[in-house]
Amino acid sequence: MHIGVFILLLLSGERNFGVRLNKPYSVRVPMDIPVFTGTHADLLIVVRGLMRPGQEVFHKIITSGHQRLQPLFDCLLTIVVNVSPYLKSLSMVTANKLLHLLEAFSTTWFLFSAAQNHHLVFFLLEVFNNIIQYQFDGNSNLVYAIIRKRSVFHQLANLPTDPPTIHKALQRRRRTPEPLSRTGSQEGTSMEGSRPAAPAEPGTLKTSLVATPGLV
Repeated sequence: MHIGVFILLLLSGERNFGVRLNKPYSVRVPMDIPVFTGTHADLLIVVRGLMRPGQEVFHKIITSGHQRLQPLFDCLLTIVVNVSPYLKSLSMVTANKLLHLLEAFSTTWFLFSAAQNHHLVFFLLEVFNNIIQYQFDGNSNLVYAIIRKRSVFHQLANLPTDPPTIHKALQRRRRTPEPLSRTGSQEGTSMEGSRPAAPAEPGTLKTSLVATPGLV
């Protein structure tokens, strides 16, 4: 799983890779994925891994909350950021998956449960910004999904800053399962390549297997 993600990370830094993801996905192989009509970009984001039953990639990895895979969150979203300026027509299924991730990552309990969690929101916002800036005309599905989920962006703009409200949100969440929490999983460790490097082309991140600084 880790090797596969790193290969995709390196490929995502190449413009030709991002452009070719727009090729229609027509080959049907046995995979546990939502039914969709779209491109290889859609497949990249919604596909479930075939390496072993139960191992899931991108949207499914992140929402499953598997502790051993949590260090890959940054890396997976960096891949999506890198290819996002070239994605011409995301399907409605893919658009909804991306908005679902933003909705989950922007909750008060998740943002304040670990110091680095807000980076995931930054990645997703950059994905939306890149697609709207460079590929607006063909991405009506994503634009519609953003408008439909505009309350998520309103919530981000009005995050609580007072300690009592934050403490109350964290305490309330501790009494329920935490499928997306990154706290308590390999604290202090980070995988090489899981942090984005300095920007290369406009809207992209230059990938590298060498440790790179986090976002500021």
